[in-house]
Amino acid sequence: MTSGRKLKEIDLDEQIEFLKKVSFFHGFDDQELKQFLQVSKWLRVPPNTVIIKENTTERAFYILVKGEVRVEKRLPEKPKPIQLTTLVTGDCFGEMALVTEIKRTADVVASKESFILRVEPEIVSTSNVFLQLKFYKRFCERLVTRLDLANKRVAGRDGEEPKPSILQKVLTDGVPSEVAEKVGPSPVKSEQGSGLPARTGKTRATIAIPPMPDKDNRQTSSKLYQRVHPEAVLPVNPAVAAELKAMMKGGAGIDNTRRLADLITLDPVLSCRVIQTANSPFYRRANSVGTVPLAMVIVGVKQIQEVLVDTTRAARSTQAFSGFSQVAKDFWQHAVVVGRIAEMLRDVIRINTSADLYLCGLFHDLGMLVLDGMSPNFYPQFVNPAEEMRDMVRAEKEYIGVDHGQAGVWLGEGIGLPQPYLDVMRFHHLPEKATTNPVPVALINLANMFASMKGACLGQPQVTAQDVTRSFSWALIEEHHRPFQEVNVLQFVNSFSAELDKTWAGITGDIPL
Repeated sequence: MTSGRKLKEIDLDEQIEFLKKVSFFHGFDDQELKQFLQVSKWLRVPPNTVIIKENTTERAFYILVKGEVRVEKRLPEKPKPIQLTTLVTGDCFGEMALVTEIKRTADVVASKESFILRVEPEIVSTSNVFLQLKFYKRFCERLVTRLDLANKRVAGRDGEEPKPSILQKVLTDGVPSEVAEKVGPSPVKSEQGSGLPARTGKTRATIAIPPMPDKDNRQTSSKLYQRVHPEAVLPVNPAVAAELKAMMKGGAGIDNTRRLADLITLDPVLSCRVIQTANSPFYRRANSVGTVPLAMVIVGVKQIQEVLVDTTRAARSTQAFSGFSQVAKDFWQHAVVVGRIAEMLRDVIRINTSADLYLCGLFHDLGMLVLDGMSPNFYPQFVNPAEEMRDMVRAEKEYIGVDHGQAGVWLGEGIGLPQPYLDVMRFHHLPEKATTNPVPVALINLANMFASMKGACLGQPQVTAQDVTRSFSWALIEEHHRPFQEVNVLQFVNSFSAELDKTWAGITGDIPL
């Protein structure tokens, strides 16, 4: 395999015009194609050259610009490799390297002289954010198409309209009755003892809880770090996405920017992507942008809507917490509730902080979405959590290899989130270790505990008023707000808890779930 010297000698404008004819790049403008050529590498591949070798590990992704390659699989009992498929101009291959670090599962060999673009994910992640979004949008479209084709082939119905499988019915219509009878009803989370009425709702059938991950399969922190990519597709609250879609239809989002901002801030991933866009090199900001309204001013409402559309479309390809909707709803509710309680605590205590406390709360558990993509069997356990799940942070380290706070920091650093959000992610379970931004950390720690005590959490409520009273966060608040030194913490906790009970409907009532 050699670099495409002849292609390099071609004028850049000619290369751009050539790429426009390739289906993968339909919809890219000249500037985007120019940027893409700057972060990719041309390869000129002679016939019968192995491009990808089975059982090797690399992070490269390839786009077949011109030519033909074949995908082959070697079997021990077969003297010759079996040809699985043929790829032609416009196809891409090696795409799983962008999703996860796994060994190649087949050989890819050039059938005739081919011209290929080799793309490194680390290079793409440093490109303009709009180019990243368009690239990964097209990448996801190709991946979904290939998965759909594979499903048809497995069903033996290639070229026919396949009969919906049980899994498809689960994803679109809910659990079929024949499966529900086998699985049985799911446990209903109780909020007894929280001071709030228990969730009554109908008993609903659900998919069987998967087995707990094997502790022996947990990975080292360094390997997990390598798997965290700022451009990774993360799940978005589908109820929020649906409201945004309805609002933006016909340009309604432009007419009501306040409501648009409110909807964005009901979902941590959407808020992150908006702030990430505003902090991208494209806008060359001297100071980092830390709020959604400011990001909307800098980027412009029209461009923000494009980011939202791309993000929500990409999110359709991934499911939060393996499709266990109650766990997902608990996660999204918890994020919003913690942000709102933190603001209430700030106002009641009358303590000043420059950080956006609501977004601190919204983002504090963002690392769970990252870890969920790495260990999809872990968080579904909170449908009916065992005693060992009481300490979530320790369980994450034992079964996955790192806790959600650290995973959130890795993602947040890649996205470019301001430092207060990173500190809150890292220390919201360990406020005594916070050396910077201690006040936001303390308030989110307390808000997190109050929310859990009231039942807005994953699994059964594990926090008591006594736990809240003993939190080290009170010492941080007293240190940075002297008037609070005269306050009886136990009385304050009881009084604030009673106030939460009175206003709980207002805190949770407008969260789309």
